[in-house]
Amino acid sequence: MDVSKINHFNMLKLGWGTFASITVALAIATPSFAQSAISLGRNFRPDPATLSGNGGGNVSIASIAGIADNCRGFANAQPNHTITLTETFPVMDLLVYSSNINDDPTMLVKGPNGIVICADDESGGRNPQANRRLPKGEYQVWVASKTINQSFRYTLSLSEILQK
Repeated sequence: MDVSKINHFNMLKLGWGTFASITVALAIATPSFAQSAISLGRNFRPDPATLSGNGGGNVSIASIAGIADNCRGFANAQPNHTITLTETFPVMDLLVYSSNINDDPTMLVKGPNGIVICADDESGGRNPQANRRLPKGEYQVWVASKTINQSFRYTLSLSEILQK
């Protein structure tokens, strides 16, 4: 048997094996955009810190919150973001906005010690905003749409001062 053909065959076999390994590695390395996380301490920079995502879904945020008070809209069952505050913040301002005027986002924040914040149109327009003292701990944020199954892109802005 011709040795050059055997080597060519082995290289081809190695080539496909390598290709399959690269494909698997890329599939594993592809990040999930369903949730993002951030950890913040006092005097963080840049201020505001921003996170982006896709809002909306088919689960009532009132049912996720366990209360109905100002909890309007529909989101995915899993939170869009997890925010870890490493210190107590005298004021933490959370503001959701989207560039599309037809989007009407709402927001749910759940934190330690039973903290539940629902927000809708507090910023003087169509953007949900919550600003208050927040103790250190982990917070989950859902960004919802008032229309069931309406998906939209948004930015969540986090600041130690009141945003407009």
